[in-house]
Amino acid sequence: MRKAFRRGGHGAAAVALAAALTAGAAGTAGAADADRTPRHGARTAGLQGPVVTHPESKPYEYPAGEVCPFRARAEFPVSDLRLRTWTDGAGRPVFAVEDGPLVLRATNLETGKTVEREVSGTATMTYPAYPRSDVYVMSGDNWATGFHAHDQPAGRWLVSRGYMSVRISPADEGTAGTAKKLLALYGPYEDLCATLATP
Repeated sequence: MRKAFRRGGHGAAAVALAAALTAGAAGTAGAADADRTPRHGARTAGLQGPVVTHPESKPYEYPAGEVCPFRARAEFPVSDLRLRTWTDGAGRPVFAVEDGPLVLRATNLETGKTVEREVSGTATMTYPAYPRSDVYVMSGDNWATGFHAHDQPAGRWLVSRGYMSVRISPADEGTAGTAKKLLALYGPYEDLCATLATP
């Protein structure tokens, strides 16, 4: 989902938040799994992994009024993401970390104005409705995401240079996609809708 990720100084805060949120989920593992010790020797209280994947950052477009007042496109001229996911004994995700080089190219399709933003960094994903995997919190620094008309806040395309945390869940019935709620935004940030609206 990232559509951008990061590396930087708030990574430790994100990991601490993730550890706190996943403590309950990890504690639900069976007694047999609780003593599992992975190859690297760290005790993970029943978690398996990490499984490493490399998500693809595909271009996408926002219709006018969905995020920005105008039609907009996102492209990724640089994308080499790595997603590490830890799961429980049933293969359900409990915790994940995503990082790697990522450059976002954002375009106002009505005026042609284009800007590029380096959004490489580190993000953590936790699952507060565990064992559900369709509700998760993404937290980290130096990343970007769009907030749709039904999201909180509505109609923003934020690039965080500090720390941002967003809850992502299935959208209400009758609404396609996901619902996002901004939980935290600390430090400098940019709204690409405002940037792309200027001449």
